[in-house]
Amino acid sequence: MHTGIREFDRITGGIPEKSMILLEEELGCMKSIFAQKTASETLKNGGKVLYITRRYIEEIKEEMMGYGMEPDGIEFVDDFNMVDHDLVVVDHISITFMHSEVDDIINLLNDLKKSDAAVLLLSDTGILDERQERVVRAMADGVIRFKFEDKKDRIYRTIIILKYRNAVDAVIPFAIDGAGISIDTRKRF
Repeated sequence: MHTGIREFDRITGGIPEKSMILLEEELGCMKSIFAQKTASETLKNGGKVLYITRRYIEEIKEEMMGYGMEPDGIEFVDDFNMVDHDLVVVDHISITFMHSEVDDIINLLNDLKKSDAAVLLLSDTGILDERQERVVRAMADGVIRFKFEDKKDRIYRTIIILKYRNAVDAVIPFAIDGAGISIDTRKRF
């Protein structure tokens, strides 16, 4: 499944079908932009998208349109009533699972894995306790971490693939632009 981020798709092969991928970062919007770009691309290719969130839906749509993405056609819901979709985005499992027991997290993730959809789980690290985070990482088919550092008045953003079916042993630099996420192609993979 293509993400709409051409270089990322070339490097990794895109999001593997019927996989559950954890997108995590300390705090920020990179994981959301990545998931929204993938949702927009799935729609463009004729797929069906379910976006499970407790966030304000109009805010998500505005974010997407701000980066030139089309949110029309995405089904937004606030519960885990899954039907037939090609992509399911769960926007902020860290908030959803914050007060959950580990067994409840395992059961919900197993239910998500039973679907025929690719699933993107968005998480801010440090909200769940360490055991909960480890369970989510262990059950995910892939873990992608978005990281940024500011050094000498410049921000450096990277994608670190910690676990992935099409394993890539690299730190992938990227920038934010009008289209969302652009991979820095000066480094060849």
